[in-house]
Amino acid sequence: MFKNERLNRIISVLQHKKRMGTSELEQELYVSSSTLRRDLIELEKMDKVRRGFGYVELVKPDNLELPYLFRGQEREQEKRQIAATASIFLSDNQAIFIDSSSTASFLAPYLAKLNHVIVITNGLRIAVALDGLPSIKTFLTGGRLRNGSGSILGDDSIAFLSNFRANLFFMSCVGLADHGVFMSSQEQSSVKRAMMQRAEKTILLCDHSKFGVKSYYQLCSEQSLEAVITDEDPGMGIGRELADAGVELLA
Repeated sequence: MFKNERLNRIISVLQHKKRMGTSELEQELYVSSSTLRRDLIELEKMDKVRRGFGYVELVKPDNLELPYLFRGQEREQEKRQIAATASIFLSDNQAIFIDSSSTASFLAPYLAKLNHVIVITNGLRIAVALDGLPSIKTFLTGGRLRNGSGSILGDDSIAFLSNFRANLFFMSCVGLADHGVFMSSQEQSSVKRAMMQRAEKTILLCDHSKFGVKSYYQLCSEQSLEAVITDEDPGMGIGRELADAGVELLA
């Protein structure tokens, strides 16, 4: 298992148990104590975990967001598959909002094939990927760069978005469960909601790991979505709710 995969796996395990003994975590990850110790030191430096004598726990688990470089590598194949499916919504002469999620950043190769497209984003990753493409006019919001997330957030970002209207908005989330789409950050949610309000259609990009996951902040209901694009069938529960809300499901 590569380092970034281990870091993501540690966070994933702790999101379920919140606090674990280090020996238990070693067994869960099938790693040596020295490898786990180095990984925990790195996560502690990023203020993601707190170590104690013989245990480790999450720091502010309800508001946890891994650095976007790690998120970009997590489930990369699934995200590429989702982006490929999402590309069917793209065409020339569109204005498009794209959030700062790692999943949405994989749209860049498909945008590169288009002409006369405007992209408005609060994400550094997608903005850098589109740099140098003369057929794409890219607008990056103002605001505060959230440390480690690759996201530009805050009131200035929301105010900047008020200057635009878009045909589409591509976004991701922390969880898709009964009664809606969930986020772990109110700041992220506020920017996404501003994009939703100014877009004709909102398309959710959501890999299977987010099915049934809820966080403390509900971004929107299913009725706010035009389509959900994922890599696996979410099952009867979520699938039925999306169908009842008139949302297209592409898996």
